[in-house]
Amino acid sequence: MARQMRVFLRAWIVWEISKSPFLLGFVTSSLAWPMLFMPFVGGFLADKVDRKKLLKYTEVSLTILWAIVASLVYFEIIEWWHFVVSSVMSGIIQSIGRPGHQAILGSIVTKKQLPNAVALDNIAETWPRVAGPALGGLLIAIIGTGWLFILTSIGQLFTAITIFLLKWDPEEQKLKQDSKKTKYPFFEGFKHVWREKVLLGLIAIGFAFAMVGSAAMFLLPIFADAILGVGASGLGYIMTASTIGTSIGALIVVMLSEFKYRGYLLFFVAMANTIVILAFSRSEIFMLSLILVFFMGMSQMMFRSMRMIAMQILTPNELRGRVLSFETTVQGTTWIGTLIMGSIAEYLTHNKIYIGTITLGGNAMNGAADAVLIGGILYGAISIIFFGIFGSMRRFR
Repeated sequence: MARQMRVFLRAWIVWEISKSPFLLGFVTSSLAWPMLFMPFVGGFLADKVDRKKLLKYTEVSLTILWAIVASLVYFEIIEWWHFVVSSVMSGIIQSIGRPGHQAILGSIVTKKQLPNAVALDNIAETWPRVAGPALGGLLIAIIGTGWLFILTSIGQLFTAITIFLLKWDPEEQKLKQDSKKTKYPFFEGFKHVWREKVLLGLIAIGFAFAMVGSAAMFLLPIFADAILGVGASGLGYIMTASTIGTSIGALIVVMLSEFKYRGYLLFFVAMANTIVILAFSRSEIFMLSLILVFFMGMSQMMFRSMRMIAMQILTPNELRGRVLSFETTVQGTTWIGTLIMGSIAEYLTHNKIYIGTITLGGNAMNGAADAVLIGGILYGAISIIFFGIFGSMRRFR
């Protein structure tokens, strides 16, 4: 929750300082830059050191970092470039810690409990994405940016304290390390993914969704304003519908934890997600769009959770950090997809493309809608191709 409030607050302060949309996007994206390569280092460390100690160091480092930034904000000496430096540092620390978080999750629960644990973890990640900015917007008016940034630092401190209180025995991890020595341990995760074609396919469709399939979510403000004509209040309803959908999606994953045919179910969810994205891109009716966003949130949550469950199941404990670091990198490429799909929407806003008798673009309304349409088609096509190439993905249980 503190992290999501901080993302909103950082953007607000940068806009107040600079009044520049470019700097706003530049600063916002800087958090994800290290996530393109640093997670592999974090994954290696998660497999080679005590995972609890790794999380201690990263969470304490984040607490100190954001306490320093909070001081700069409180004393009104903050500059926009301070946020770039701090965001890159935060991205590095999170890239190192996140694989450890994912790896320790698979170690502290049984294989039977794993689907429930992953679903609950995704709920804990998803709800604050909506509630955090909303609460942050409310608190800015009450306590101001300085005190609010201090509050987010306190939230980070609570996270660090929780890690210190976590009961974790690294003995099993150490035994697995000692039992298997390799010449190039850093690359063992890459080798395992290459050998395990189901993992390779799961990572590939994860990248596909991050790069082209998630365009609808960050273009929602344009849909609310230019297409549906419901403004900021309507956008709030849309985001709420999405959040409720994600929560129900996570509950469905918990209910289906005993379902045997996981591969076929994941393919069905990917296709359902594609259909909902395509339908949403064509909708100009507010209530219909609300329903579609609800199902979009539900299917996307199921897609993410089921991918993560499969990756956890297919990865031995001694390689869990290195393999799951790919998922952190997938999350880090979302900003690249945002830039790509945003550029497509921008181009189609000012230009038209003719495909036979079909016309794409021409104004703000068509630009955003057609960008989502293109993203949905590409995501669906890539999913079909990889599920077709790797039959083991469909047959995975």
